[in-house]
Amino acid sequence: MRILAINGSPRGRKSRTYFLIEKALEICYKLGAEVETIHLSDYYIEHCVANYSKDRESCNLENCIKTRDSFKLIINKMLYSDGIIFGSSVHWFSVSSIMKTLIDRLTSLENKEKYFDGKVAGFVAVAEEDGAVSAIVQMVSVFNFMGFIIPPYAFVYSTGYYEDISKDIEAIEDAKRLGRNMVKLIKLLKQSEQSWWG
Repeated sequence: MRILAINGSPRGRKSRTYFLIEKALEICYKLGAEVETIHLSDYYIEHCVANYSKDRESCNLENCIKTRDSFKLIINKMLYSDGIIFGSSVHWFSVSSIMKTLIDRLTSLENKEKYFDGKVAGFVAVAEEDGAVSAIVQMVSVFNFMGFIIPPYAFVYSTGYYEDISKDIEAIEDAKRLGRNMVKLIKLLKQSEQSWWG
């Protein structure tokens, strides 16, 4: 079992988003999963050129991996994973610009083929004041539409706690619950391999 976390905070390893992601991954690891985190701030991803709007047939994985950036590396890790935790800091009631860039580019894996069909997803968002739930809802709607399956209690968010997020006991417990539930759901799904799109 392999669980990948994608941290969309521009502050990378220093972010509060990563702190909560780590709490979830610690549980996944204890329950036997291989875990890895990608910090999008460490990579360069070109913006989507919106082939879908011009010619839907040209919006496909083959065309999208021709860019000279890290997109191919990131999607290889995503496709190799059974579950993915998507984390983002909140920027104006939405996900960060680097997370949005990744989401836009992932259209190429959903348009013609359903590459993420049946993978498990969880979500983390950290806000200064407000908007964490808005950012999570944006990610949930997109990734569920791409075929990801979402376990119960899959949303983790924290608002405030600027100086010390380790004091947000509720968010930490939610992150641990997310890790447990992702592992449980992945195990259940592995027993009944099936296609959800077809």
